[in-house]
Amino acid sequence: MSPQELEGHRKKISFDVEVILQGYWQALPPEQIKAAMLADWADSLEDWEHKQILWALRKWRNENPNKKPNPGHILSILKEARGKAEVKRAQPKAPQPEPPREKISPERAKEIAEEAGCKVGPNGRIIVG
Repeated sequence: MSPQELEGHRKKISFDVEVILQGYWQALPPEQIKAAMLADWADSLEDWEHKQILWALRKWRNENPNKKPNPGHILSILKEARGKAEVKRAQPKAPQPEPPREKISPERAKEIAEEAGCKVGPNGRIIVG
């Protein structure tokens, strides 16, 4: 990411974290403390995509409505989801069955052999030599 993209990404993280934490705060912390807290969150989560972070924040909120998250909680959710996705991705795919081969008649087999320059005996076998 360019410095401008990274700054925008961190602002999105901070905004989403603040929205989720709003439901847990009884009183807002002083502005400097809040800025430092949000910077800590952004430091911890900036390597993840915005949609992943938002998904994990909402998952935490929905599963733990009475417990305020910290960056470690959200990182755990993200890492667990990534691990499950990697395991699923690494599992070998079931081999695809080979499509059925077209069956040809003995007459067509004789024609193919003759077109290839082979001699075919009266019993349908290729004559060598």
